[in-house]
Amino acid sequence: MKDSTSKAAAKIRKLAQIADQLRGGAVFSITRLTTVKSLCEDPEAAAQFVVHLALLTQSQMSPRPCPDHLAPAKWTRFQELAADAIRQMESYLAEWTGDKAASLRVLLLALQGAQNQHKNLEWGPVRIIESSELFLIETAVRCILSPTDSAYWGYRVAREYAECYDPRYGTGLIPESAPMVQEIADYWCRYRFGKPLDEWLTRSEV
Repeated sequence: MKDSTSKAAAKIRKLAQIADQLRGGAVFSITRLTTVKSLCEDPEAAAQFVVHLALLTQSQMSPRPCPDHLAPAKWTRFQELAADAIRQMESYLAEWTGDKAASLRVLLLALQGAQNQHKNLEWGPVRIIESSELFLIETAVRCILSPTDSAYWGYRVAREYAECYDPRYGTGLIPESAPMVQEIADYWCRYRFGKPLDEWLTRSEV
């Protein structure tokens, strides 16, 4: 138990350092977030983590006006699916039942169907994602329904949450990713140690 706690502490501290370096202008490959995988090895912990990020994403998505590239009716549908997903995931976390899992599987199909267009490229078909927010929520549902692969899907949700694009840097962990990486580190600090990240870092350095 002590060894597990010390490993988690090292992972959280590493995430905090990445966030701090990003604030200073650093740029990293998105694979720096693979440290999240070990934190998500426990399916229940991973489920709570991905629902947390999904809830943050949905709360940002809900009040937004329709993006220019979407028809208003489609955006409304995306918002409704996101809200339904949050309700069902939170209900499932409160009580893990077969009926609720079955409902989540139906929801997953609806989320996939909402963004089911593909474009044929030279190396094969590529799925067209019109809403990265809805795709993150879809990935969170998949994580909950795939407990044996919770480490992989937990990482994928973290990746969708923190990855940004800027023509100056390309895609990955860029300075704009700092608040998201900080949020990930803070979540795990509160989950494992019951303290906000800044308070925990200050006390651990004493």
